[in-house]
Amino acid sequence: MDLASVWPGAVLACVLGLIFGSFATMLAHRLAHGGDILGRRSACPSCGAVLTAQDLVPLLSWLVMRGRCRHCAAPIGWRYPATELACALAFLAAWWVSGGLGPGFAMLAGLAVALIAMSAVDLEQGWLPDPLQMVAALLAPAWRLTGDDPSAAALDMALGAAVLGGAGLAVRWGFRLLRGREGFGLGDVKLLAVAGLWLGLAPTPMFLVLGGGAGALLALIWRATGRGAEFPLGPALASALYLLLIFPALGGLLA
Repeated sequence: MDLASVWPGAVLACVLGLIFGSFATMLAHRLAHGGDILGRRSACPSCGAVLTAQDLVPLLSWLVMRGRCRHCAAPIGWRYPATELACALAFLAAWWVSGGLGPGFAMLAGLAVALIAMSAVDLEQGWLPDPLQMVAALLAPAWRLTGDDPSAAALDMALGAAVLGGAGLAVRWGFRLLRGREGFGLGDVKLLAVAGLWLGLAPTPMFLVLGGGAGALLALIWRATGRGAEFPLGPALASALYLLLIFPALGGLLA
């Protein structure tokens, strides 16, 4: 592969990821705090100052201002640049697996924005926004039904959603019966069903292994930092879903 012909596309994918990562941070913040999603300009949550272009350059503005608001010097959390960087890496992966900036890239990139934004909300507030789940669900048919046998793909989508969504409901109800509390939040069950739409039936065992392993690691970190016994599972499920879409061969290891 000629590096000179490849790197412009990779750089463009990363730049787009940073831009949409900035959008994802705004989206997550407004969904988490009940604000108007698109009807107003971005402002500092501490002093309310309207942010201009020099405040909103993805990643760079945070680095130049050393993680503080230019107007009031209030600290800006690390999750903002972390979200932008995560989106840049996800877009780069989408570009790589799609072979360019075509329709496949657009669908994977759109999913990445939805997954990263809902993960940010889950980490902060402990719930997964339905609008972002709906976006992720609506993108799945566009991804799966463009092959040679759309009817088989549609059946596979339905089976995957039924198996993973059903497993989530079984855990949720089982914990309620046995321990008097819910094992999964309803948002986690919905995300499991969305993952089934994207992945189909065969990769579900590996998805459960990866999601469970990532969830266990997140739980250890969550408790070690003194945040309590209950932890958000959404980021682990989202990571497992996207990893299997980028590396589909992993899904066949336990099939």
